[in-house]
Amino acid sequence: MVTPDPAAHPGRWRRALRVLVVVIVVLLGFAVWYRWHYAMRPARSFELPGSAAGPRVLIATQGSAFKDALVAGLVEHLKSRAAHTKVIDVTALAGVREADWDAIVILHTWEMHKPPAAVQSFVDTAPDRRKLVVLTTSGAGDFRMPGVDAISSASRMIDVPTRVQELDRLLDARLDARSGASAAP
Repeated sequence: MVTPDPAAHPGRWRRALRVLVVVIVVLLGFAVWYRWHYAMRPARSFELPGSAAGPRVLIATQGSAFKDALVAGLVEHLKSRAAHTKVIDVTALAGVREADWDAIVILHTWEMHKPPAAVQSFVDTAPDRRKLVVLTTSGAGDFRMPGVDAISSASRMIDVPTRVQELDRLLDARLDARSGASAAP
């Protein structure tokens, strides 16, 4: 096989190099735009004390308008149960002892065809997955981790009331199962 001589056709090689550079710049530009547009910001951490006899609930989330609205709805519901509630960013899950909580709510976005590494690691090592209430958001709203009972959703603000009701129902079922009580009306 004969290898072409670049010196014989310098214009063709320069054109090919320019096309390659343009393709690389476009791909990098798309990657930057995608991360800027779809990346989650860190969630604001806070804690709300409940009654000493009330349940302990951890909410691990990512920062977005949709997830912030879900957290606000969950917190309001948990106030009616006199629950001690703590909200953290999902990146802090590595420092969480599952045994310290009666229920753990995880709100995360499916990123690059998988859950965030901190979420996947926590779920993989959680001794009691029955404590978990998980909501996974994705563009089409249909991705979820295998082996985890989760709600899948697109991040549409119009769906917040419905998703909060679903989360409240699942959370109440987890808390009631742990306490042996029936759900509040």
